[in-house]
Amino acid sequence: MDRFRSLARKLVEAAALGLLATAVLYLPPGSIAVRLDAWLFDIWSQLDPPTPDSRILIAEADTTEDLARIATLADDNGAELVVSTLRPTAPDARVLGPVDLAGEGRRSQPTEWPRGGHLWFETELDGVVRRDLPLGSRSRPLPSLAAYAASLVDRRRAPAIAAENSLLRMPLIGALPTLSAGTAPSELAGRIVVVGSLRPEHATPVGVAATPQLVAQMLTSHLGGYYVVDRSQAALGAWAIALLLCVPFLFATSARIATLALLPLAAAVLPASSALAFHAFAVWLPVTGPAAWVLVTSALLVLRQSQRKQGAQSRDADALARARRAADDGRLKEAWALYRQLPSSVALFPEIYDLACALGAHGSPDEAADLFHRIAQIDGEFRDVAQRLVRTDHAPTKDDERARMPPSIGRYQLLELIGRGAMGNVYLGRDPMINRILALKAIDLAIDYDHAGLETATESFLREAKIAGSLSHPNIVTIFDVGETDGLAYIAMEYVRGHHLSEFAAADRLLPVDTVLDLIGRAADALDYAHRRNVVHRDIKPANIMYDSLSNNVKITDFGIAKLIDANRTRTGIVLGTPAFMSPEQLEGKNVNGHTDLFALGVSLYQLLTGLLPFRGASMTNLMFVIANEPHQSVTSVRIDLPKWLDEVVDRALAKDPADRFQTAADMAAALRRAA
Repeated sequence: MDRFRSLARKLVEAAALGLLATAVLYLPPGSIAVRLDAWLFDIWSQLDPPTPDSRILIAEADTTEDLARIATLADDNGAELVVSTLRPTAPDARVLGPVDLAGEGRRSQPTEWPRGGHLWFETELDGVVRRDLPLGSRSRPLPSLAAYAASLVDRRRAPAIAAENSLLRMPLIGALPTLSAGTAPSELAGRIVVVGSLRPEHATPVGVAATPQLVAQMLTSHLGGYYVVDRSQAALGAWAIALLLCVPFLFATSARIATLALLPLAAAVLPASSALAFHAFAVWLPVTGPAAWVLVTSALLVLRQSQRKQGAQSRDADALARARRAADDGRLKEAWALYRQLPSSVALFPEIYDLACALGAHGSPDEAADLFHRIAQIDGEFRDVAQRLVRTDHAPTKDDERARMPPSIGRYQLLELIGRGAMGNVYLGRDPMINRILALKAIDLAIDYDHAGLETATESFLREAKIAGSLSHPNIVTIFDVGETDGLAYIAMEYVRGHHLSEFAAADRLLPVDTVLDLIGRAADALDYAHRRNVVHRDIKPANIMYDSLSNNVKITDFGIAKLIDANRTRTGIVLGTPAFMSPEQLEGKNVNGHTDLFALGVSLYQLLTGLLPFRGASMTNLMFVIANEPHQSVTSVRIDLPKWLDEVVDRALAKDPADRFQTAADMAAALRRAA
């Protein structure tokens, strides 16, 4: 979570600086980003232009006499429509014309043409015509000459044309046929003739066009519905893509990889997305700003990463030099503190190993085990590191116990016996496939089941172990694998070094109160995570919580183990779990849920604070009666130096009725932290 927050913070910082730099591209008068987007639009327009409507024909005319002659010819030969772009001196009722012309500045000049639309081409920042917009107010808009002509030709499209406010996809200018002296009069039948001077004067996405050519291009777009939708949602989509493109730069393993691989990829994705949106979905995706932002932001991230790596290398080199000097001078614990800050490196294993051996010989077994553990996590076969790890972290194994230890279970090689319990033995093992040191818990199911029940018990074990193995939380021991061989069930899990909290449950070995509250709070966080996934521990107690004071790491072990062997044992009258930590409803055989774990966690909290159990009895029957019926002695009466607010927290955790306890483990964790 902390790493994620750090990465998110770096991305936000780089993104903000990149946005500031990108904003410069939008500032007038340059408006570089807008101009580049327009240029990109023109490129996409030229790559796949629409085919002109076969009915459209352009006729050159510079005077009203030429217009009258063409109108008469078209009328006599059955032309569908004649559209004139000439300034009216003698309007012809047979012809559509400009009822409103562009004047000086942004003023329009109404004409006396009887019917038609405006002839005012709205140019964009770079002087190119890409839209066909109406004039006037929204309530009474005056359509363009091309839009008005299209609405007469195709009345079904009239409402869509009137409402359209999109970018146009125009045909190439050279693809528009022109009326020539050799054109047969019969070819005018059913045609739309656009008349005007052919002097080029308008810039379009596909070249410079004369006025009648531009009207013919717009007419093609309207009749064919060749529009490119320009909406703010698309622009937001481009920025979303840009944000996603920046994320990989956070996880690049080196600045070189980020620069050589990610930058070209990021530079290509946005233009490709724009082209895809243009041609496949007729949507305009302006990407210049987002692309510039990606390049600036990613460059900042790469620069930060390079500086951070150089700084880390410099700090590591300095720390290594100081660690070596401390080791040479006999300051072993100082050397240990410096070495553990360095990243794990195979090249350092020999000197780390030698330092660990020296620490063990000079009465610092915890520090020695910490270094042996660092080596074993990467290379379990380095010298005799596995055996040294066990012997510094656990009591030595007797020779007869080693003789009885099988060489392997499943594919796992067994190295040392590191623990015994009511539910089986725990071994230090090695996975030869990936050379990983791990802990292997072995449970002999054949002891408790006959041949007929063993298969059912094994299936139940594997099913429940897989459920427990699905948990992934920093305060829960990770399960790597489960299996069964010859009636021996096993669970392969991460090897956690440190001590069971049960070692700190005696009055003369209690941990500081703040430490206890922090550890129980983190254990409650882990239980809340499991309970939300419908997994109950069933046997919470200090002996099932590991604590490494060197790394301040706490992990719950044996998650779900109590249920794993619960197939048939309860029918023989065996009570599962540890009685002193069991809730009243668990002792009565009622449904076990998260409240049961919270009761046991409350008992653990009580014991770690006082060195005593809250419920005690001379026999199992007496103990069960006390748990179910008698109140516990308050923690502050057992240990008068404890703060009074702890009574309320402990009392609630140990309530006889589950409804009176904390409703969730998160509530208990919050109560501990809030009160503290």
